[in-house]
Amino acid sequence: MLLPAFFEKADTAVKVALIAAITALATSLLTVIHSLFGAPLKYWLETRALRNKLATEYEYEQRKNLRDLIGRYQGRMLEAAETLSHRLWNLYENEGKGWLDVGGRYDGYSYYHSSFVYRFVGFYALTRRFESEAILIDSRIADEKDLDFLKFAKAFAWAICDVALFENIAYDTKYATDHFFRDRLRQICDDCVEGDKLLGYEELQSLLRTTSGFEVVFRFFDGLKKSEPRFRWDRLIAIHLLLLAFINSFGYDMQESTPEQFVEVAQQANNAQVLTNLGLWLPRLGLRRNKSANLIEKAIERITGPQDR
Repeated sequence: MLLPAFFEKADTAVKVALIAAITALATSLLTVIHSLFGAPLKYWLETRALRNKLATEYEYEQRKNLRDLIGRYQGRMLEAAETLSHRLWNLYENEGKGWLDVGGRYDGYSYYHSSFVYRFVGFYALTRRFESEAILIDSRIADEKDLDFLKFAKAFAWAICDVALFENIAYDTKYATDHFFRDRLRQICDDCVEGDKLLGYEELQSLLRTTSGFEVVFRFFDGLKKSEPRFRWDRLIAIHLLLLAFINSFGYDMQESTPEQFVEVAQQANNAQVLTNLGLWLPRLGLRRNKSANLIEKAIERITGPQDR
């Protein structure tokens, strides 16, 4: 407060001299600061700006890559998912007719059996192909909806292969009777795709009938029925619930299933513990926040009661 009072009382010459001195001092200080810190400060600011630019470009490129990848597979996976879902609905109505009882004869004489295998393998081959390509993309910075697409792909693989679905059930995990060994299924799926194209029905049937190791898929559906003392039926129920949620999340409005339809599928299960295990695993599969996956949880709770999480 002293300087302004002194400055006001000073004559013009003193004021001019004082202003000149202060200006010179400030200029000298800025010159010293610039000489000491100018280059490092400029380098730090430019480096930080470059890093921000590169990070922004990387995030944009990764989001774009995942979006482009989903764009290449979304339509085909939705079509395959809907086709498999329709066949499962059909199975619930007709499983007592024995259309899947082929007695180990896998030469395609039973269209219902062979086409069931085709729908199943076709969907999983596309899912496997998408998942294998998505490995190269940094999913940590993906948009939530795009990330859900990737999570569903992984959830489908879990649902058909992981024995955790049969936790607290007397099931011998050493043998792939009511599940698939993951590496075996991967090989089957990889063999069913040429380049970026899924083999046609006749091509795939020929491959499945003539290639060693493919009989595990035919055998999985051979004689499948709800009343059998096995758990493969319940595994398909878990897959169907995921199919409905996937279609609801990424399909058209007319493809959506109602909450009651989720309950209808859940009611087809023989073993409530399988439903409980599926419900407990949904958060671990990253689908807890997905609205359509929440319909699975609600349907399971209608059957088994509230889940302890």
